[in-house]
Amino acid sequence: MATVRITVEWLDGTYHGLEWPPSPFRLYQAMIAGYAVHRRGDPELEAAMRHLETLPPPVVFAPVAEERWPVRSSVPNNDGDIAFGLFAKGRDDEARKHMRKARSLRERRAREFRGVVTYEWEAEPETAAHLPALRTIAGSVSAVGHGMDTAVARAALFERPAPAKGVRFTPSEDGVLRLDVPYPGAFDALEERFRRFRSRVGALGVSGVPEVPRQSAEYASNLKPPPVRREAFRLLDMRDNPFAFEGTRAMEVAAMTRHAVGIAAHRAGLDPVTVSELMGHRGGRRIRAQPLPDIGHLHADGRIRRVLLTAPKSVREEDWLDVVTRMVGAELVPPGGAGPAGILVPAEEGDSIVARYCCRSAAWTTATPVVLPGRDCRRGRPRPARSACRLLRHAGIPEGLAEEVTMEPAGLLTGSAAPKLYRRPRHLSDWPCTHVSVRWRSPFAGPLVLGAGAGYGLGLFLPMDDCRSTAGASMAADVTGSRESGNGP
Repeated sequence: MATVRITVEWLDGTYHGLEWPPSPFRLYQAMIAGYAVHRRGDPELEAAMRHLETLPPPVVFAPVAEERWPVRSSVPNNDGDIAFGLFAKGRDDEARKHMRKARSLRERRAREFRGVVTYEWEAEPETAAHLPALRTIAGSVSAVGHGMDTAVARAALFERPAPAKGVRFTPSEDGVLRLDVPYPGAFDALEERFRRFRSRVGALGVSGVPEVPRQSAEYASNLKPPPVRREAFRLLDMRDNPFAFEGTRAMEVAAMTRHAVGIAAHRAGLDPVTVSELMGHRGGRRIRAQPLPDIGHLHADGRIRRVLLTAPKSVREEDWLDVVTRMVGAELVPPGGAGPAGILVPAEEGDSIVARYCCRSAAWTTATPVVLPGRDCRRGRPRPARSACRLLRHAGIPEGLAEEVTMEPAGLLTGSAAPKLYRRPRHLSDWPCTHVSVRWRSPFAGPLVLGAGAGYGLGLFLPMDDCRSTAGASMAADVTGSRESGNGP
């Protein structure tokens, strides 16, 4: 499908708006301003802007931005209209007194970055006819954000555009970032506000100017995993005593928990299609079972005593609650077993082990080894840098978001076992399996799971703030290398 791409480059590499990345509506306002200054009333340009506002919210690509220290300055505040009103009523002394006091401290926050921000709209059949006008309007842009945020913009239409650089922000129901977007009627709303702003001062004083209505969309970043619903459970035996599995049996625990999820979904009376989706057989609305081994502290033994259920926001809340409430007391039945091996009960509020897997950190290492999604060898010798790139691509994470990816022959955390000891599904038995450490350019929120074994209890990470490397050589792979800094989050 054809794509309309508008790229924006800030001349001094700074942006003073509150949000990051700059919202699509910011760009739309800047384009309206350029249209108004240079070609107001041109029917072709107006038609192009009205067409742009009808397209679905765009995908945004933005580089890493670092916040500068805020700067405060004394500036006239927005009470100047009061002074105009006093002048209009002939109360000049009061008006001048008010103007002397009408100052306030303004705090400006700037973000510094390198590279361009790219906005991509899915084009419709009639979009190509508006391309010359969109190019003209984009060329009229002088600032995006505050008046000091001088910028230039360019518009183009591509049938199959090359991937843009930077972090990808995609409109998604699972997103947590809300950005203002153009909407049908935005052109008229902005024009009306401009008209009322110009006529706000009259013989009877100053009239107010209403704000333009806003519409926003939820965006998901490929740097941050989408928000998930989660519920943690403890394992008990059939006599209600604490129970644990060997950590190397993570795949079996995950399979037994998925089976229990399916039984709970059927008992809830959900339709077969929904049950199939929740089990991960179709679509992306899957409830994932993730065993949590007891790893990474002084007395860790690596055994599994807890299971975490997670689901994306695309899973309806009522379906999630129907399943989770029926998971209390659910039996874990081994394949071909004579009877249940244990039951699930809710974990205590603030469980320390669960909290560690769900916290934020810039440095993570595997609690269970990662199954690499493919082989990267040359003449029989592994190529860790290529393997690291493949691992990140498999998870949909740009390579530039990771500062360093390291393949480890043994786990760094107390209680973790050698990769060869973990059971894997038959179709992944020949794929490379290794412990991995990742250092991100900015903190990443857990739970973090990577690799082809993500649905089988493998590839689970823990923050490595306190862990130290064990004996043995490691293979470091700096995946950023000579790549441009614009590939960051």
